Amino acid sequence: MAYKDDQVTRIAFGVTEATDTARADALRRLEADTALHTEWIAGLLANRSAPKDVARRVFTVDLLPHAQYQLAYHKLPPDTARAAVTHPDPRVRKILAENLHLPPDALAVLAEDPDPRVRRVAVMMACEYDVELPTELTVRLATGPEARLRYWATGLPGLPEETLLSLAEDPDPRVRAGAIDSWSWPRLRPEVRAAAEADPDPQVLKAVERATHVEPPLPTTVEGFLAEADERRRRDAAFTAPVDAALAALLVTHQDGSIRHGAARNPHVPAPLALTLAADPKPFVRLALSLRADVTEEQRAAIDYTVPSGRHPVPAWVQERFDDPDALREIASSNHVLLRRGVTCAPELPADVIEQLAADDDYYVRLMLCENDHAPHGLLVKMFADWNGLSWGMLAYRRNFARPGLARFADDPNYRLRYATLFDPQAGPELVERLTHDTQDMVRRHAAADPRLPHPRLVELLDKGGMPRTAASNPALPAQLMHQLLDVAGVKP
Repeated sequence: MAYKDDQVTRIAFGVTEATDTARADALRRLEADTALHTEWIAGLLANRSAPKDVARRVFTVDLLPHAQYQLAYHKLPPDTARAAVTHPDPRVRKILAENLHLPPDALAVLAEDPDPRVRRVAVMMACEYDVELPTELTVRLATGPEARLRYWATGLPGLPEETLLSLAEDPDPRVRAGAIDSWSWPRLRPEVRAAAEADPDPQVLKAVERATHVEPPLPTTVEGFLAEADERRRRDAAFTAPVDAALAALLVTHQDGSIRHGAARNPHVPAPLALTLAADPKPFVRLALSLRADVTEEQRAAIDYTVPSGRHPVPAWVQERFDDPDALREIASSNHVLLRRGVTCAPELPADVIEQLAADDDYYVRLMLCENDHAPHGLLVKMFADWNGLSWGMLAYRRNFARPGLARFADDPNYRLRYATLFDPQAGPELVERLTHDTQDMVRRHAAADPRLPHPRLVELLDKGGMPRTAASNPALPAQLMHQLLDVAGVKP
C-alpha cells in the first residue's frame, strides 16, 4: 500500500525519516485504530471542500451513530448531500431526510427512495417546511399508490391546481380532507362540493366546515357582548373590537382579569377610562396599561407596573412608528424600559438614537440593540465577551462586528475574545497555530478548523492525540490526503 509524500506515516510515527520496519509498524497501528477512522470519516463528512469522489467514498461506509447525528442537523456541503442520498443503509438516508438544510434536489431524490420510511419522511419534511420539489415529482406523489404520500402532497408548494383539486375526490378520506380548504372550496365543481358536504367521514366534514366558515364581526355593544357564547370571541372583543362607550365601561370593571387586560390594551377604550385600571389588582393589567400609546410619560410613571423577566412582544403602536425617526427618538427617551427595548427592533434607527440606546442603563436594551444589527462595534464586542445567552456567538455575524483588528485579543484572559481573534482576516498562520494550543477547547477546535492553519500542524492534529475529527473537517486539507485517510480506514475507492 503506497501513501504519497508519507503524510499518513507522519501521522502515525511523527517523523518521515524512519526505518522501513518502523514505518510498517506505524501504518499497521493506524489501520487497526477504528476509533480514529470514525473520527476522520465524521470530519470528512462535514468538510465543505471535500470533492465529489471523497464524498462518494465516505457514503459507502456504515456511519456510526455520532456521525449520523451530523446528517440530521449539520448543513452539509452540496456535493456531500448529493452523495449521501445514495448511501446503502436506508436508516442513514432516513436521518438525512430529516435535515432542514438539505438541498431541494437531494430531498427530491429521497422523496422517491425505494424504502417507504425514507420516502415518507422526505415528503413530510417538504410539506412541513415548504420545500419546492420539481413539479413533475409533486404530481407523481399526488397520484401515486400510497395514500399517506398523497395526503402530504396536498400541502406541497408548486402542486398544480388541477392536481390538488382532483384530490378532493380521492378514495382516501384523509386525502380528501387535506385537499379541501377555503382556497380550493369555491374552485371545486358543484357535484364535488355536494359530495363533500354529504361525506360520511368526519375528517372531510370538518374540512368543509373550516373551508366554508365565515367569522362574524366581534361584538361592539353590551348587548352583543353578553349574547356572545364563545369565550374566545368575548376576549378578542375586549382586546381589539371598536367598542362603544357603554361596552368600554363594562370591560374596565369586568370581574375577569383577562377581560380587563384586554380593555387596558384596546385602543378603542378611551384613555381616561382605561386609566381607572392604574390600581388594578392584577399586575399584568397594570403593565398593559403602562404600554398604551395614548398615555403620557407622567401617567405612565404613576402606574405601579412591574416588568417580568424574559422577552416581551413589541407593542403594535411602536411597530407602526418604525418609519418615523422623530417618533423613534421620542420613544427611545421613554422611562418605560419595554418601549425602549421595542425601539431597538426597528429596521433602521437614526445614529443619535443608536448612540443613546447603546448607553442605556437597561442591559436588555443594549442586548436587543446588538441582536437587531444596530449596535456599534464596541458594544457588540462587549456583549460577545460577556453575554451568557445561547446565541452569543451569532453576535460576531452582525454587520458592525468589524473583524480586522480582532487579533489584538489573542492573549486576552477572556476565551471568547481569543476565539474572536480567529475572525480577523489579517490573523496570520502562526497565530492560528498558536491558538490550537489554547487552554480552552472551543478556541482550540476553531483554530484546528481554520484553513490558515499551517499544513504540518494540520497533519499533526489528525492523530488521535490531536483533534482528528476537526482537522479532517478543515477545508485546507488536501484532497489527496483525504483519500489517504480513507485508504487507511479501509474504505474502498
